[in-house]
Amino acid sequence: MQEKEVKLLFKAGVFDSCQAIPISMARGWTLKFVTKQDEVITLDLQRSKKEREFKSLDGAAAVAKRIGFEWLKVQIGDLEWQEKVK
Repeated sequence: MQEKEVKLLFKAGVFDSCQAIPISMARGWTLKFVTKQDEVITLDLQRSKKEREFKSLDGAAAVAKRIGFEWLKVQIGDLEWQEKVK
């Protein structure tokens, strides 16, 4: 799903959380949005259905904030924490 569609769903109150998950240590991060019904939606590139990848956690957090999230769950394997997006 593209960013503008995710933003509309956020404004409608569909999401429970936003998660940043590493793709691999060399490739970067991806954002996953969890709905209140526990459905997971991924952020896609604008011109294709491929999952959007971020080179840094800061880049992923900036997009999460632009969508409207105040908190971002970060998950690396079994390690998980929340960060307030700035």
